[in-house]
Amino acid sequence: MFLPTAFKRSPSLALLLLTGLLAACGGGSDNGGGTAVVPPVVTPPLTFTPVKINFQPQSSAVPAGFVADTGAAYTAARSYGWVTQASAGTATAVPLDLTLNTRERTTSAVRPQLNTFIHMQAPATVSPSNPAPGAWEYALPSGTYTVTVAVGDAANNFDSRHSINIEGKVAVSSFVPTASRHFFTTTLRVPVTDGKLTIDAVGGMNTKLSYLIIESGDRPSVRPASPQDGEQMVNPASPVTADVNVVGSAIDSASLTAAAVQLTEHATGALVAAQLNTSGGGDAVVLQPNVVLKPNTQYDFAITDALKDTSGLRFLPESRSFVTGSATAVGTAVKFEQVALPSAPANPYTAVEIGPDNKLYAATLTGKILRFNILPDGTLGTFQTINSVVSANGGLRTIIGLKFDPSSTADNLKLWITNNYFWNGQSPAQDWSGKITLLSGPDLGVVQDYVVGLPRSIRDHMTNGLAFKPGEPNMLYITQGSMSSTGAADPAWGNVPEHLLNAAVLKLDLNKINRTTLPLNVKTEDVGAYNPYAAGAPLTIFGSGVRNAYRLVWHSNGSLYAPTNGAGAGGNVPATPADLSGNAACQNRSDGPYVSPAVPGRTSVSVQNDYLFRVVQGGYYGHPNPTRCEWVMNGGNPSAGADPAEVVDYPVGTLPDRNYRGFAYDFGLHASPNGVIEEYTLADNSALKNKLMVVRYSAGKDIVILTPGANGDIVSSQSGVTGLSGFNPSPLDLTEDRSNGNLYVAQLDETTGSGKLTLVRPTN
Repeated sequence: MFLPTAFKRSPSLALLLLTGLLAACGGGSDNGGGTAVVPPVVTPPLTFTPVKINFQPQSSAVPAGFVADTGAAYTAARSYGWVTQASAGTATAVPLDLTLNTRERTTSAVRPQLNTFIHMQAPATVSPSNPAPGAWEYALPSGTYTVTVAVGDAANNFDSRHSINIEGKVAVSSFVPTASRHFFTTTLRVPVTDGKLTIDAVGGMNTKLSYLIIESGDRPSVRPASPQDGEQMVNPASPVTADVNVVGSAIDSASLTAAAVQLTEHATGALVAAQLNTSGGGDAVVLQPNVVLKPNTQYDFAITDALKDTSGLRFLPESRSFVTGSATAVGTAVKFEQVALPSAPANPYTAVEIGPDNKLYAATLTGKILRFNILPDGTLGTFQTINSVVSANGGLRTIIGLKFDPSSTADNLKLWITNNYFWNGQSPAQDWSGKITLLSGPDLGVVQDYVVGLPRSIRDHMTNGLAFKPGEPNMLYITQGSMSSTGAADPAWGNVPEHLLNAAVLKLDLNKINRTTLPLNVKTEDVGAYNPYAAGAPLTIFGSGVRNAYRLVWHSNGSLYAPTNGAGAGGNVPATPADLSGNAACQNRSDGPYVSPAVPGRTSVSVQNDYLFRVVQGGYYGHPNPTRCEWVMNGGNPSAGADPAEVVDYPVGTLPDRNYRGFAYDFGLHASPNGVIEEYTLADNSALKNKLMVVRYSAGKDIVILTPGANGDIVSSQSGVTGLSGFNPSPLDLTEDRSNGNLYVAQLDETTGSGKLTLVRPTN
């Protein structure tokens, strides 16, 4: 098996590189960003004894390991209890008795601590109760603590908008329960600097607090998980995911084993066989069962202290429980079969493409390209290794984009690639090292860089996919990844700010490039002077705020689609400066001078969903970039209700950027959508003709089918199609043989640093 030297040096490097390469959800950190103030952090000693508080009536049994809080007012002698919400966090907090607000339910299939709660803001209609809003405080020495809170009501009461703030930091934002999801549990690392941990429900309505756990802040921990604890009617085909708080830079992928992350059937204790991986930022756990779970069955998800982060610290153990619903019908008669390709050697494959010579081209992490003969049954025959990119650069280069020029023929091959500085997973990758290069000649031995000086993050975000628009000769569209997790510099990404060309879809007009002075250097900052807004500029910004799209595709309906990986939890978002009058970028935006909305900076923000964007020229798609005067992440938080692509860390009333164009489809959390094609077999009766096929690398590990509507947005999706799921290792990219509908899928193994190719052949 081929294993790059860099992978051999670090047992966790395969995951950091490969899941990162596919632009999976990038992580953040707990410090820095924008103009937000970060309090000093003092970590309590390892000997700190965990505190587990269950909020319950006096008559209720106390869950094992917990201490009961029955709503009594705060006293110095006891050193914890309830105070008025208005006085919380002050030196003169006013004690408040909320014993009338405790409740108990007797619902089965939830843990005992979820069957009790206390009203933090009891409505006047609830009796008996004290309607005065309350906050809870606990005396602690200064330091950083890990705090878990759970809110909800086991009964079918949906009269709440649960909100929880821990030391002023948003933990739960306007959670509205549903028939299937009654609870929300999350964990934050927070600094305590005033001698008391304060938990309030400001922003909520009838918030019901079930339990909390206080632990030392010197160990990594689980943030929210999906499914949530106590969730019902969960799709049996769904993955289980968990965002995490890390103390080091990321999860140590070498520790992602069945001993560390487990899914078991509750009644029998039987372990569910599954694939485990993390995100590009190493800030999430993704468990994908190898088979569909049993319907209407309770399962337990657990993370043990066998899981570690890259600093060697063990995770705080955590467990959650959920119940599946009925199996979901696929709704299509289309079927495929996965066919192994033993003639394709193991490699870290990053891209696949069918050439005009009817051969399969497969690019790799290390810069070589393999060219395969395709046999009549779709399997692969002999191959040739093309090392021209490595030779021309004097070392390894990571190839991500791979697209043949529309004018290319079998006798005149012209292959465009994006290639980037090879990151070894240890030293930061070199900025401004991205290239767009043309390979030509019978063996692609002629290497000509057309564009150099493209930005590159210190980790996995780089210059990614390529696409030509049909009917628009010599116009090449490129996806460029971000420098940071969520727009503001953060330590996990080297504290590097966004550059002018980052987080965007770029357009390269090859007609405007002077072929006699190649390559074109597009470095925009750090002594670079390229201006993409200048008249006649060959490389321009087509659409902005596209955080990290691995691929893009022009559809026959005229839409440009870009599946894009959202941010993992923990990044920082920038704040608008108090005075924008002297900001040239804000005065020269294409849609007029920027005046509003004003956006507060935030640190360690919550995880964001992955989206499919339908990118139009001049549109903004949610990743902030101060160099372009783009400040608002995703859809902001305009109302107290649920808003599309909302960022719950923003205060209610934060409007989206006026140029924000929204999304065409929501993949949810940790899907890591990457490779994408329009299904275009020549047969008119293809059931999938003109539908999008998108690879989901993490949650799903499959190919999902999306149907565009009349306006270009997605009107339906299909997953679980026979032959399009259950990929092992994880699928990353795909291409289609137009003559017969055969698919070729590039897969990457997170644990070995290698991968394989698979033929996915239609069977009907």
